[in-house]
Amino acid sequence: MELKKELEVLKSYMGGKNPDKFKSHFDFIHQHFTSEADLTEIDRFLESELKMIGNQVEQRISESEIRLKLMEVKEIVSLSYIAKTYFNRTRSWLHQKINGNLKNGKPCAFSSAELITFNHALQDISKKIGSIAIYP
Repeated sequence: MELKKELEVLKSYMGGKNPDKFKSHFDFIHQHFTSEADLTEIDRFLESELKMIGNQVEQRISESEIRLKLMEVKEIVSLSYIAKTYFNRTRSWLHQKINGNLKNGKPCAFSSAELITFNHALQDISKKIGSIAIYP
């Protein structure tokens, strides 16, 4: 019985998919791997996994904040215009990114470069609208 293999099995149960199997396998590991070296490896494994989960949570929060900010923008500015003019993409592509739709089993999200482009688009549109004045 090898600890690394058992930790990989434990990892497969992570993510809330099967909490009973996770707890059962964690208890099994805890009972059978008790040396100082094993406990250190278990601690490293758990620390690494918790850090990864924390990063995923931070990313989801960031994506949610972006969606909230864009909700009002969607009502004011044409997303089709932004998608076509600034990204050379379709409106549906932009909606997938904004809404975090699943594509190939993974949620769509803006890359850092796409966020920079989106910010540029909003600033550019803001300048264009701000420069327009209609006088009687």
